[in-house]
Amino acid sequence: MMTTPLADRVAATMAGPTWRNEVCARAALAVGLNRPTTYAGRVGCPVLLQIGTDDHVAPPDAARKAGPWAEVREYPVDHFDVYDGEGQQRALADQLDFLARRLAPSRSPRPNAS
Repeated sequence: MMTTPLADRVAATMAGPTWRNEVCARAALAVGLNRPTTYAGRVGCPVLLQIGTDDHVAPPDAARKAGPWAEVREYPVDHFDVYDGEGQQRALADQLDFLARRLAPSRSPRPNAS
């Protein structure tokens, strides 16, 4: 249901040779009501939000309203540019950095177990 020029090519590359460019009609109802930024402010844990400033599928302005827990990274890419090439490498590096910082064990000393 994405109408950008590269959508079908990228989807076929990711999904493999059996991918078919079709969805059932009821899927359009779910997409029309999908507004994740409406609920993003309710998330109570750290979140990495990666925004393509040239995104023609997911509007960047809406994504910037993620809430106080979001760590925002922006890239001068379109929606599908993070699936391959330089855009992917930059996004992956930021994801790994985020996870390393957020999931690393605390370095604070633990109280003695007596």
